[in-house]
Amino acid sequence: MKDKQAFEKTRQYYRIRYPLSYRPQVQVQGEDSTNDVIELSERGVRFLYKGTGQFKRGGELQVDLVFHDGESFQFSGKLLRVEKEDLIVHFNGSIPLSRIMKEQRYLRTHIIGHM
Repeated sequence: MKDKQAFEKTRQYYRIRYPLSYRPQVQVQGEDSTNDVIELSERGVRFLYKGTGQFKRGGELQVDLVFHDGESFQFSGKLLRVEKEDLIVHFNGSIPLSRIMKEQRYLRTHIIGHM
């Protein structure tokens, strides 16, 4: 338990966990398929990878991130982890905090509205 608490304290950025129905999409450059975002922060993304590419930890990826309202961001980043179907990418740049806050408001409005 203590290790988990120490790990959580080391996180520098707020993370949004997306419910299944509200997930933005990520497309890996050079591929046709889109992938569901599971978690997002200003500096990284975790997504379910549906493609057939073989990726290794530490490799560079370029991704297009598309939100529910059509706004998109293009990023390059380092692949931090590969976990079964999940890829975790740390961006070289960052998503504006205002966009993260907009996503948080969107989720609160839609999730509370459906309870």
